[in-house]
Amino acid sequence: MKVMKKVFCIISFALLNVIPVFADYLLGSLPDSSEIRSRIIDSWFTAPVSELQKKNPELYEDATGNVFQVRAEEGFDSIFIIVSPRGYQEVTFVHEDGEQTMQVAAYERGAPGSWVLTRNKATGKAENIQWYFNKDASVYIQFKPVGSKTYGDMIILGMYAARSVAIGVPFNRLYTASFLDIHRWTEKSLPWKNVEVIPGQYRDILTMIQIIREKIPSIDYAPDLCYNEEGKLYSILKNKPFTLINEEDGSEYIPEDNGRLSLSGAGFIKWIVDGIIEPVTGKNTAIAELEQPTVYFDSTSKNGVISQEASITFALDWVRNLAAKAVSVRTGRSFTFENGGVDVNVKIFSSDIQNGKVVDNTGYIPDTGYEFKNLKAMLYVLAVREPGWFYIAAVKQHSAIKHDEFVFSDTAVFFPYFDDSGKFDCAVFMNGKEVSFEDYLSLYKNAYIHLNRVKSSEYFYPR
Repeated sequence: MKVMKKVFCIISFALLNVIPVFADYLLGSLPDSSEIRSRIIDSWFTAPVSELQKKNPELYEDATGNVFQVRAEEGFDSIFIIVSPRGYQEVTFVHEDGEQTMQVAAYERGAPGSWVLTRNKATGKAENIQWYFNKDASVYIQFKPVGSKTYGDMIILGMYAARSVAIGVPFNRLYTASFLDIHRWTEKSLPWKNVEVIPGQYRDILTMIQIIREKIPSIDYAPDLCYNEEGKLYSILKNKPFTLINEEDGSEYIPEDNGRLSLSGAGFIKWIVDGIIEPVTGKNTAIAELEQPTVYFDSTSKNGVISQEASITFALDWVRNLAAKAVSVRTGRSFTFENGGVDVNVKIFSSDIQNGKVVDNTGYIPDTGYEFKNLKAMLYVLAVREPGWFYIAAVKQHSAIKHDEFVFSDTAVFFPYFDDSGKFDCAVFMNGKEVSFEDYLSLYKNAYIHLNRVKSSEYFYPR
């Protein structure tokens, strides 16, 4: 009983400390313009549009010394009144004696603490308020008046985590509300858990990224190859040692180990996960176990007929079984992908923004995954909600042989994290190399991606 009480106290203490960390990071350190906004309602928020079009930017300082710029910017149909805190940017000046870098004051529209009122240029009516609180300007909350009611949205990298949620305060109350007020009013109606970034929880992720980067120069891409449970170079398709043909007599021989790694895309993912598993078990994962089917088709269906000749779910089976092996080793219990909680199958977004229009979002599709457009926002939220996890992925796309058929072929691994300032980033690896997130997203069109979670580890020792 004493042990249980001690454990409970430790857990309670840890949970109690998470809230102050977030409150200090987001609510305590965020520049709040409520004092400034209370002074400029008549001169900016409700002033005639014709007056705003003539106004020059103005600087205001609050009681704590924070400086904000208030300015108006024109759009095609709207005018934006921007209240933005002072920040600094490094600017390099070139002159005869060389270059000089200086910090220059900047008032960015999407900086943390910025507040933007959008008004219709023709009627002057308020259309919405956007509130920026995140290091990434693509993460913000938005409020709009509909009759006498106020509705709120939470937008994460172009995706709606919440849309048209009723907020029980008049719209004009938001003109002078603090961010603390907004957080308190919406803590149960907006999914703050998706954006409550707490830096400092990603040490193991960063360690693994660094080790993989150091190993990449010694990796050669080679289709169909991986290292088996004994660390020997094997053909995945044959589940036999990799051999070369002697040109003189046609005999097969196993090439000598030259100190480099030869890996296919699937073999590369296996190599990473084996770097967590082998230090614990003394062995890598077995090829035959990773090839076990995780999707079953009616033998008379189209996919059933196709799969009798070649697996159309190879990459999905591979990453699911790898993730299940990882959780089994970590917990000391035997899990499959079905009961190990390794599939990422949560529905986070209700809709997204495409070409300026709101489009319904399908979310997770069983045995298929998510539309590619979801990926970046998904990884952002997963990094917030599951710090310290990385994600191995299988891509479902049109077959190169028959375009009207879909197959799981390619694989990748994602290491999402937030740096010490709270800014999101994600390392992406595939086929034995690192690619930028944006370059990776450009590789696929009309494709789906299935994510499986694996816990990162400081005990990461890949071959």
